[in-house]
Amino acid sequence: MGLLKKEVNAMTTLRERQTADLERARRTRVAEWTLGIVGILAAALGAWMYYVPADWFLGGLAEAWYLGMFIGAGVLIALAAGLFARQMFRDDRAWTARVVTTTVVAILALAAAVVFTAILIV
Repeated sequence: MGLLKKEVNAMTTLRERQTADLERARRTRVAEWTLGIVGILAAALGAWMYYVPADWFLGGLAEAWYLGMFIGAGVLIALAAGLFARQMFRDDRAWTARVVTTTVVAILALAAAVVFTAILIV
């Protein structure tokens, strides 16, 4: 009787671990999607601000505004892609195509943010 009880407890523990891992993965995906969408919206707002007329009441801020939005978008997209690449690397346990692709996207987004920061400073 004691052996059967130990097996049932082991199975319960195993099931609980899998459920906890799934819940953690769902939370991470929500953060990735939120950061990615906000980053894309920031890039779109920056592109719109690039074409704002100079006589607009915030026209004097137009240059710093759109460069700042591009910097913020690059950082947010780099964070989202980096979190996604990390999660996929955990799931796959190897450097698969989707891990490498999202890692490259994260690096390029961060590089773009650094370049726009340099342009804003100069």
